Amino acid sequence: MRVELNAKALLATSILIPFSQATPINASYSMDWKPCPVALAPGNSTLRCGYLSVPLDWDTPENGYVTIGVAKLPARNQSNRIGNIFFQPGGPGNQGSLSVAQMETGELEVGAEILDRFDMIGVDVRGTGLSNPVKCDVELYNARLPFYPSDPESFEKRVQHNLALRQSCLDMSGNDLIDYMDSISIAKDYEAVRIALGGEPMNWLGVSYGTQLGSQYAELFPGNIRSMALDGVVSQSQAQISQFLAGAVGLDATFRRFAKWCERQNVTACPAVQDAKNRSVEEIWADIVTQAERRPLPCKDPKCLRPDMTADEIRLGASQYLYTVEPNWGYLGEAIYNATIQNDASPFTSLYPQVSPSASAYDNSPKFGGLAIVCQDWAHHDNTSQDLKVKQVLAGSEAPLLNGLAPAHLFQLSCIGWPGNDRNPPHAISIPRTKKMPKILIVNAIYDPATPLTWAMQLREEIGEDRVVMIVRNGGGHPTYDQPGTAGGTTKTAMERYILNLTLPEDGAIFDS
Repeated sequence: MRVELNAKALLATSILIPFSQATPINASYSMDWKPCPVALAPGNSTLRCGYLSVPLDWDTPENGYVTIGVAKLPARNQSNRIGNIFFQPGGPGNQGSLSVAQMETGELEVGAEILDRFDMIGVDVRGTGLSNPVKCDVELYNARLPFYPSDPESFEKRVQHNLALRQSCLDMSGNDLIDYMDSISIAKDYEAVRIALGGEPMNWLGVSYGTQLGSQYAELFPGNIRSMALDGVVSQSQAQISQFLAGAVGLDATFRRFAKWCERQNVTACPAVQDAKNRSVEEIWADIVTQAERRPLPCKDPKCLRPDMTADEIRLGASQYLYTVEPNWGYLGEAIYNATIQNDASPFTSLYPQVSPSASAYDNSPKFGGLAIVCQDWAHHDNTSQDLKVKQVLAGSEAPLLNGLAPAHLFQLSCIGWPGNDRNPPHAISIPRTKKMPKILIVNAIYDPATPLTWAMQLREEIGEDRVVMIVRNGGGHPTYDQPGTAGGTTKTAMERYILNLTLPEDGAIFDS
């Protein structure tokens, strides 16, 4: 299908927005659906891909354009189709096209009625995936630097590294793309895609960063939403130190839950329990990182980025295992066992956030594009090594097991030295009131390791308790919707029922699955 549109229509739908944030009037768009790249969808796939050209700078469209890649999985029952669901997979920077492809194969579990009655839409945000990808220097991105620069010299080294990486992104990506990766610009891209698809009201299912982007879309276009479910809430508005501490404490608590879970298992389910010295799992872990603090542990697998891993790198690698729910925690137990018995840190590198020099731009762009997004959206005003020492003291007292190694700290650390962004400074979400906008469904796990429950409560307060329904899952993992085996669970079922027929669960309900 080919749809022509004029941005006058887009402007008409956004009369509640200040003119400076409105879409340019004299732009037109079109989208053709074609078979997706074979790597994304096999020959017998029903997945289709399209491309939309949008302004690089929505306020100054004459500055050039970027291409936005979109994947669509058509509803299986077109005669009973309800509309489109825009699935935003977080990251930031994760490819929507990949998520929609995984829905078709079953790798990402989605309820049958959802797939029957909705076209599933995956937008690759500007700078990622099928869109014009951000490209950066791989060696600079993977460079080994301390997570807490302890003196002025190491702090300055971090600043210069961040600036060099940013310059490499500018040089390799062109078009000043990384300076226009803020979520306000991205939200406007989504609105252009919505209209290009025919202008049906938006059904938004956003997880992790997709909750921040969704709430900011609602700020701009509140009258264009049919349903909005936000799962694993990211809060942009908190003070930098509050973001750091809430994330660090939440992740540390999740590790403690893992340790207690592991000690209740047999050696097959969690190999870390087989210890000749009869140590607790927390004690084994403490010994591993203490040893790595003195001397990095060998990393023997050919896939290792380097021949060894520092304590910080091991902590970061371990934290990635905690994003899954309990039955999968045995993989972390195996990694701890290997480090103890075989003196090999290799399993900690399997989920380590790094980029590969041999990978495609599609595969590496979530890391590069995600970095640009967080440096545009989040506060990063640590100016001295002393600022980071304060964080390290807090980490040691409040989150000692992982030394405060939460996503918020890594985002803030990686962006030190980057210029600020006037388009989307950190702010409390303020959604204009309109009769057309439905209540927003907010979802969070109590023991979410990446987005603590306090962030969801913060967003609930910002939007207004009379305009949201919030439900909680009594469990861990991040986010709820992505967890394997959760199809049919009460939390996921409540989310899908809301999108299907706009039936909201009871506000404040706590679900066990």
